[in-house]
Formats: sequence, structure tokens, C-alpha cells
Amino acid sequence: MARDTEPYSASGFLQSLRRYAVTRRLLATLAFGLTLAAGFALGTIGRSPADTQAQAADTDIPTIPSTAAIFVAVNAQDTSDAERHLYPAPQTALQIADSLGLSEGQRAQLRQLQHDTDAEIAALGRRLVAEERRLARAFADNNIEATRVDALTARISALDGRIRALRLRSHLAARDALTPDQLLRFASLRGYDSAPDNEREDDLLR
Repeated sequence: MARDTEPYSASGFLQSLRRYAVTRRLLATLAFGLTLAAGFALGTIGRSPADTQAQAADTDIPTIPSTAAIFVAVNAQDTSDAERHLYPAPQTALQIADSLGLSEGQRAQLRQLQHDTDAEIAALGRRLVAEERRLARAFADNNIEATRVDALTARISALDGRIRALRLRSHLAARDALTPDQLLRFASLRGYDSAPDNEREDDLLR
């Protein structure tokens, strides 16, 4: 009699074992799902809908590749005011290098100055474009308020100011690379001879 029931008992045991394994897998999957859901929920606790929307708006702005060409307009008034008082832009001095009698060393110095200035301005320009896009996107998505306007425009103004300062500092460095005679020649070539002689002397002594 015992021999007749032995196969049945072994088969039942295997079925029970399979059911147990399936149940464990289901429980493990359920536990993982609950843990994942809790993590998402905790990540949003303490953040207002406005904060969440603002973060989404910020991260939705595409980054600008470092190799992308960026054009940042030159402040013509700054350039004119600086050059009128014998602070030439490095690029301007290079354009009339032969007429100024620049040496090879001076030319190399001005080229490096222009290259370094352009590289720094390009990096800041990419950040400036990204902030401008972020501001425009905030209005397009109706995700804007006074404090956000203040924050975004402050960042834009700060970047614009840094770009302006970089360009003006390049005028200072270019002036240091030229001799007093070359600076007077620069004024003549650029049509700034109308300034009184004492004003020209004051400019050179600064």
C-alpha cells in the first residue's frame, strides 16, 4: 500500500515546490515595485508644484555644445570710446600692423591676446544664450513669476557684464603691447588726430 502512494507523494512535493518558487518571485517583484514607487514619492515630498515645474523647465533647455559657433555682438560704443583714448582693440591693431610697424613679437602677443579673449567670450556666450532660452521658455510654458524673472535676468546681466569686461580688458592689454609712438600712429590712422595735443599727452601718460 505504501508503494502505491509513494509516486503521488513525490509528484505533489514537486508541485508544491514549484508553487513556492513562483510565489517568492511574485513577492520579490511586488516588493521592488513598491520600493521604486516610494522612492519617486519621497523625491517629490517637500517640493511645491512650482519648484517641480521650474526644475523641469530648466532641465528641458538643451545644452549648447562647446564646439558650437557663438557670436556675441561687440559693444561698438565701448570700442570707440576706448580706441579714441588710445586703448586699441587687439584685432584692430593687428589689422593695421604693418602701418603701425609692429614687430613679430608684438603681433604674436596680440594674436594670443585676441585668441584667449575670444575663447573666454565664447564660453560665456554659450551660457548667456542658454539663460536667454531659459527665460523665453519660462514665459512660453507660463511658468514664470516676479522672483523667477529677477533671478534669470540677474544671471543674464551678470554674464553680459563679464563679456563686456573681458573685451575692455583686452584693450588695456593691447595698449601695453604698443609703444607710445605706435599709439600716436594708431590715433592718426584711425582718424583721432582732432583731439588736442595736451589730451593726447594725457592719454599716453595714463
